Amino acid sequence: MHTIATRSMLVISMLCSLQFFASARELQAFEQGNYTTPDSMTQQVSPGQMQESYEGIGPSGGPKIYATLTSRYRLRTNDTGNDQDFYQYLRVRTDEVKLLQGTVKLSAYARFARDFTGNNNAGGSYSFFSDALDAQLRRDNTAWANRLYLGTATFDNVIKNTSLTLGRTNLVHLNSFQLDGADATVKLADAVSVYAYGGRPVSFYYHTGEDNLAGGGITVKAAKKTTLGGEYTRLHTQGVSSDYGKLRIDQAIPSGNVALAYTNLDNASALNVDVGYELTSFGTILTGKYESLLNDSGTNSSYVVSQLTSALAMESRFNKYELGFYQAFLKHFSAGITFQERLVEGPENLNNRSYERIGGKFDISGIPTDNTYISFSADYWGVRRTPYSNTNDSIQYGVQINQKITKSIDIWGGTSYNRYDYDLNPNQYTVVTTDSSSYVGNTDKRMSWARSYFVGSRYKPTKHLSFMADENIEHGSFYNDIDNRLNTNYTTEIWANIIF
Repeated sequence: MHTIATRSMLVISMLCSLQFFASARELQAFEQGNYTTPDSMTQQVSPGQMQESYEGIGPSGGPKIYATLTSRYRLRTNDTGNDQDFYQYLRVRTDEVKLLQGTVKLSAYARFARDFTGNNNAGGSYSFFSDALDAQLRRDNTAWANRLYLGTATFDNVIKNTSLTLGRTNLVHLNSFQLDGADATVKLADAVSVYAYGGRPVSFYYHTGEDNLAGGGITVKAAKKTTLGGEYTRLHTQGVSSDYGKLRIDQAIPSGNVALAYTNLDNASALNVDVGYELTSFGTILTGKYESLLNDSGTNSSYVVSQLTSALAMESRFNKYELGFYQAFLKHFSAGITFQERLVEGPENLNNRSYERIGGKFDISGIPTDNTYISFSADYWGVRRTPYSNTNDSIQYGVQINQKITKSIDIWGGTSYNRYDYDLNPNQYTVVTTDSSSYVGNTDKRMSWARSYFVGSRYKPTKHLSFMADENIEHGSFYNDIDNRLNTNYTTEIWANIIF
């Protein structure tokens, strides 16, 4: 821990110096006790939940540029060694600038990263600290791992009633794609819009040289509270072509909303229903979800991760139900509980199983001070037995406390516990025979656990500066059979931001 503290202080000093030459934005103090490089689609827009820049720099009364730069240092260490990574997240956008009868605005978001301790696993042997950053450094054979998450020019009404986006963009229609190309929406009437897009899908993990996709759709405001949408996409990725379509209805109801969607990918299709309802006078929120895979989904989908199942392998028909109940009471308290059940109708396998899941949360706000927030959470998964695997259970629970000390200082801390029950050798089977039946079963099981503790603080001295530090300690049993020195791990996160 002395080594961690010494290195952390050195990096804090370095990052503070960098702030006078860079721009950044504030980020949320704590997110589930862990921070990850924004490699997934859900994280590419705002890594670390950083705040937006609203003031900008530029001539008085003229268009402004809004630039942010976040410096992030991560130190991971255990008794076998350490890994030190440095990340820079740069995001720039502009106000709309007049162009012909319309406007144009620019936006870019990039990441620059380096591993201070060298390329883990460079020699091909296993390294505990090897991660996605090391994989990119090995592939690119460079000192810095650079990524462009977003780089667009948006032309609004330069062509009458048309919005056109060019560059690397995240599509925000019925389906989600990130691509290098173009996305155009044309407003045909007050209630009708059509759109089309095309280009090369973006991946930071595999080569997309010959991949492409093109599609389009329509949105209709059928009534004051009813919106209809339809979309079709033709994909060609990794040498396979696929047809992907979606229909969706959004209906507002008194104190709530209902959404119904039908999706088809080649020979497989899915149905989704989402319902939300709020009893305002009682502080109650009710939610319901239903998801069904109507046909077996094979492995010939051209999309690397199936848009229907989020699975990397074939998946058979299933129905999934979810109910949620959230209640606020006695001014300072709120509680919520969700129940989810997934029932597989077709053949089950390791990646495609039936389960029940129940989760709960209990929040206390304003006790013992107005600026105190305490949250308790728990989650249980019960995975059913299959002919090829045992029953598997997992449980997670924890508590988090947030306290605002002053207007510019926040602190937080907490702990969580995770226990996983899983099959040790899922690809090795044992034939079990009874008087009435014969089947294949796997009897090797393992139960592993991990306990983590975290503490951190955020300091925002001015509206343009913010600094954050977070320390996470995790101890568990996962590496008992490999090396006990890997069972206790420390992660230090330091963030420094300037907002222009």
